[in-house]
Amino acid sequence: MCGRYRLKDPERVLEALRAVFGDRLGPVALERRWNVAPSQQVTVVRTRGARVEGEAMRWGFVPPWDRSEKPRLAPINARSEEAGSKPLFREAVRARRCLVPADGFYEWRRTGETTKTPYCLGLASERPFFLAGLYADAVPGLRPPTFALLTTQPNEAVAPVHDRMPVMLEDGAADRWLSPGALADADYRALCRAIGPEHMLLWPVSTLVNNPRHETAEVCAPVGA
Repeated sequence: MCGRYRLKDPERVLEALRAVFGDRLGPVALERRWNVAPSQQVTVVRTRGARVEGEAMRWGFVPPWDRSEKPRLAPINARSEEAGSKPLFREAVRARRCLVPADGFYEWRRTGETTKTPYCLGLASERPFFLAGLYADAVPGLRPPTFALLTTQPNEAVAPVHDRMPVMLEDGAADRWLSPGALADADYRALCRAIGPEHMLLWPVSTLVNNPRHETAEVCAPVGA
């Protein structure tokens, strides 16, 4: 599961987007965030015709056929191994893939029967990356577009902290994820593999991150050993 992430350096993320998409990149409005939580609205990157653009979406995927004011389903994550065969996500896997810009995410390691230690995880290079996502279109007058993050089996660096991790994409992988139309099964599986553990950096952080109202750099500052 992935239930929190951060975007501390919007300008560096924009540079990464320009490097990947070049002249195809349209407007993308990003703001610094230290503790993005489910149900919040953030900028997600998607294709629109031949362009790649940012769009404000709410975290929590609501299927397009649900026209209720209080949806029964709004999952924040989808298991990549199953999403393509599930009616809830199948069409989004085929045609509504998106990228969620980030430069870190949070997971909680169980350290006792009732205690968990939060960790911040990112790339050892400290480069930004993109979380693979699926989105549902807006329902006019009812709700904005919504999205969920795809997860996969953890690599050896993440496994001691959590039994799932988000699908992290960089460079060409991010470009392929936003390619028009359906992905071949082999391409989809390859893109949804965990990155190598040698590329990861993780450290324990304060329990301040547990509360989404805490939106400061303190939430990802290293603590302890």
